[in-house]
Amino acid sequence: MSTQTEAKEAKDPMRDLALQIYVGLACHAYGDVGGTERARPQPKALAQLSFKLAEAFQAADGEFNPITIAAAAATKSAAPFDAGDLDLGSLHTRR
Repeated sequence: MSTQTEAKEAKDPMRDLALQIYVGLACHAYGDVGGTERARPQPKALAQLSFKLAEAFQAADGEFNPITIAAAAATKSAAPFDAGDLDLGSLHTRR
């Protein structure tokens, strides 16, 4: 497999969220439910907005969602500690 094919198959949660937002925005912008003519945004502008909204959502999720905050705290506290990584010899050297 080429590197590009592997990159496409890798899961990117930010891209997935932006895609969901894009589909919703496109349906709203281009769906002609009322039959009225209105100015419609360019698809590229919707894609850019989708990524900006996805990034803002991820940032707010990590800051305000109690479940995400608790999961991050549990992951951080579960980090293994290895005393062998400490350099205690530097405590005895004069500065």
